[in-house]
Amino acid sequence: MKLLSPAISLLGVISQPILAQFTFTSTVEHNGVPVPQAETDLKPFKPGTLGRIRSRTDDDSGPEIGTTTLRRVKRTNPTANSNNWCGSVQSTTSSNQIKLVHGTFQHPTCTQRPGVTQYPQAAAAWIGIDGDSWTSALLQAGTVCKINNSTGIVENEVWWQWVPNGAYTITNIPVFAGDWFDITINTTSSTAATIKIMSNRGYTYSVNAWQGATLARVDADWVVERPYYGSTLAGFAQFTQVWFQNAYATLTSGTSSLGITGAKQYQIPGGCASAEYDNSKLYAAVAA
Repeated sequence: MKLLSPAISLLGVISQPILAQFTFTSTVEHNGVPVPQAETDLKPFKPGTLGRIRSRTDDDSGPEIGTTTLRRVKRTNPTANSNNWCGSVQSTTSSNQIKLVHGTFQHPTCTQRPGVTQYPQAAAAWIGIDGDSWTSALLQAGTVCKINNSTGIVENEVWWQWVPNGAYTITNIPVFAGDWFDITINTTSSTAATIKIMSNRGYTYSVNAWQGATLARVDADWVVERPYYGSTLAGFAQFTQVWFQNAYATLTSGTSSLGITGAKQYQIPGGCASAEYDNSKLYAAVAA
């Protein structure tokens, strides 16, 4: 993951080349009114990296985390362990690719994890396309909470990323614990897409991106992540349960869609457990 070092201010409608030919335009509205250029700020994510491709543990088919700590588990899904991903991944075939992925979730309340002295501590909730069975690219958007030191002060941000390009945070869109976010990622090809992030505070952030790293469009992701900072995993912040709702993906055939039923559930041993509730809802919780 490569982080862009200079801060880039994206104001109003912006077009900015990033890392070779990757390019995007961006707009922000508040309650339907365009936000003036001077009030919109988009910066490279600091101090580290978001959205790293899922990393495997030594035993990727490891045991399921005990579901007794989770509420109302209704289905049994295939499970696997990960160092950094906790949530659902639903996969399709290359002959009927994912066109669009959608989900809503509530940004969690984050605190320092008891007994952990590693900083920064962070937890990111996001939806995305690829990054699991296809590891060359990942397109994603979500929120993150960061605790940089022992003061326990929490920073909450909204962000998006087309891996392997760096992540960007939208610093002037307010994010508070308990806020709801509705996110849609819609691909128009394997290298072009639109992202729409809507918050319950009336903000709508829209991105048009093209010439990104080639997506296979075979993985639909709804994930709580323990981010990497450089090549090192951050401390995993304690967080309140994250519900993903209205979770679905549409396919390029136009005749079918994917929900969560039967999706693989990734767990972070000792850190986070996820479970499907029904075909459009799942949750991730701190592991007991």
